[in-house]
Amino acid sequence: MVIAEAHRTRQEQDRDAYGLTIHPWVDCPQIDHVLEGWWRYRAPRPHACFADDANYSAHALSFANRHSEALEVFDAIGPYATQVPWSYCGQARDLFLRHRAWAYSPPRRRRR
Repeated sequence: MVIAEAHRTRQEQDRDAYGLTIHPWVDCPQIDHVLEGWWRYRAPRPHACFADDANYSAHALSFANRHSEALEVFDAIGPYATQVPWSYCGQARDLFLRHRAWAYSPPRRRRR
């Protein structure tokens, strides 16, 4: 996804000023377009770039704090994480496993 690539470029350019506290995926209309217009519309059928496409989608949904929606993407990915885009934000394997666990965990109750 273009957004993840833009995020990676900004991190490289502004290492000190642009940290992981800024997530370009929050309130990003492209995520909804991918989720509804591609993922759910076509059903996740394997194709040549399926692993890459699905990991970018799971990454974007996860970092937008949309773990319940990312669950269906993680289901299709299974244990097959790709290095990119997960490595843009830290250790790829650790981030993939952490976000997948959050997607599979029951919704947390918010305290007031």
